[in-house]
Amino acid sequence: MLLDIHISEKTIGVNKIIDNLNLVINSNGIYGIVGKNGTGKTTLFKCILGIESYSGLNNSFEKMNLRNTCWCPTETYLYEDLTVNEFYRFYDKLMNINLEDERILVFKDIPLDIQIKNLSTGMRKKMFLNALFQKSYKYYILDEPFNGLDLEANFILWNYIKKISGDSLILVSSHILDSLVKNCEAIFVLKNGGGKYFSSNQFNQIEDFLFKSIKI
Repeated sequence: MLLDIHISEKTIGVNKIIDNLNLVINSNGIYGIVGKNGTGKTTLFKCILGIESYSGLNNSFEKMNLRNTCWCPTETYLYEDLTVNEFYRFYDKLMNINLEDERILVFKDIPLDIQIKNLSTGMRKKMFLNALFQKSYKYYILDEPFNGLDLEANFILWNYIKKISGDSLILVSSHILDSLVKNCEAIFVLKNGGGKYFSSNQFNQIEDFLFKSIKI
């Protein structure tokens, strides 16, 4: 199994965020994580990575180390006074990335000599993703990576994710359910502290599971 985690309980302060959640994935591919705000998507990712403590067991934790796991948080924290090119070089050194060939630029429209503080939100996100994708990983954990990206950038990012998914396990959280349905092997839906796994032939049941009780 590539991913096998059981979280019996995860609390933040007095609030129980996750309660008796199991997530098992056996093969490479793209897997969506969805849920309303506050249902624990980011918390789940941090538990998988070992960033957050919890009651439970991650049987795949030893496989998921910094050398083979790519973590893209929702919010990117950047050194504002660096230029784009300086940030790329800084990130290479931080992650021990040795570039033997030309740098991989998933997004090619970012000037290298501009300071980060002068970039728009979308350009910052594209620059950060460019840095992340300088090496290949076994695991990719991408927390709302499409936030701040325009339509073209969304298209480019999805195509890149699909390109690398044959050799990697990729977890992607997003509030855009349609794009996850279109591109994922399966989707894990967080609700009421737990979660439910939907394979591709069950995607038509997700909206009922999430929204059946809502009356308009």
